[in-house]
Amino acid sequence: MNKINYSVAGFGYMGKLHTVAVRSMPLCYDDFPFYIIFDKLITSRELNTEYTGYKTHVKTLENLHTDVIDICTPNFMHREQIEKAIACDIKNIYCEKPLTGIYEEEEKLLVSLVSVKEVNNQVGLVLRFLPAVVRAKRMLQDGLIGEIINFNCHMYHQSYLNPDRPISWRLQKEKSGGGAIVDLGIHLIDLVQYLLGPIKKVRGVTKTVINKRRSDRGISPVDVDDFTHLDLTLDRGICGVLEVSRLAAGKDEDTVFEIFGTEGSIKIDIKNPEWPEVCLWRENTRKQGGFVTYKEVEGDLKKIWPSGKFSLGWMVNCHMASLYSFLLKINGQQFQYIDPPDFEDAASACKILNAAYTVIIS
Repeated sequence: MNKINYSVAGFGYMGKLHTVAVRSMPLCYDDFPFYIIFDKLITSRELNTEYTGYKTHVKTLENLHTDVIDICTPNFMHREQIEKAIACDIKNIYCEKPLTGIYEEEEKLLVSLVSVKEVNNQVGLVLRFLPAVVRAKRMLQDGLIGEIINFNCHMYHQSYLNPDRPISWRLQKEKSGGGAIVDLGIHLIDLVQYLLGPIKKVRGVTKTVINKRRSDRGISPVDVDDFTHLDLTLDRGICGVLEVSRLAAGKDEDTVFEIFGTEGSIKIDIKNPEWPEVCLWRENTRKQGGFVTYKEVEGDLKKIWPSGKFSLGWMVNCHMASLYSFLLKINGQQFQYIDPPDFEDAASACKILNAAYTVIIS
């Protein structure tokens, strides 16, 4: 059994979620090959080690020695923490999305740095690990719905609809890099390129509906988007629409990706994370489930996706699958089909974010 000293930077929502995911792995996976030591928690907060389960708490990454660092801090802290981790000769870095927000040149620098220093790296673009996404990708590759014509995708949340919700770093561009399109849209941008190919052109519209929020100092301005609509054109001439909102009333979590082809359509809906819905127009049928399967896909999913008996919900499952894929990669194991997202993939998505903000009408 391989011993791994696992450390986390940040203990907000994502830091806790990642901790839950990693702690649950030995119970959710058969023949789990690692002995995880919850080593260091890097946070400025005063916390009891008995509460967090980590051996020690430290405030910075200075002189840090650990096998894996999992960065779950706010966006504006990522670059410095990645650079410090590399300076400490940590060879395995997992970072929540985005790497830096919309700062394309910074992300290129980090891609180059991890390459030169030979650092194993991965980014939390976790929707790639949804079984429905993996299966849909293979169906598309197999030409199941013919030649692709167009697509549309959206991610709607209502989390910022309450005007009394106070200001936070996510609502300040200097710290977050952007609003809904950076927070939510980066997942969909990554899926567009993962499923259908590189994005060539982008244009769109943003709206900031609630432009002021209360803070400790009174009232603070909001300078990021609450809603974004993008029109995308891919290298292959495929066109599509992408929308994200953090003000969608009645939508706690509504993520849908539809792809239309000459022979049918494929719909990925977060409400059914296991299987895409497939429409085949010549048969006049809608199908969902294992009517067509691919050995390499099912083998990979069996390896990293928790079984129904041990499911912790799609959100934890996604992060668990992503983090486990990273540990397996460190251990030298390869996947037949699944392609975990690395810093280069994050930089590619950042390039589109950067382009979007330069052509967007607000």
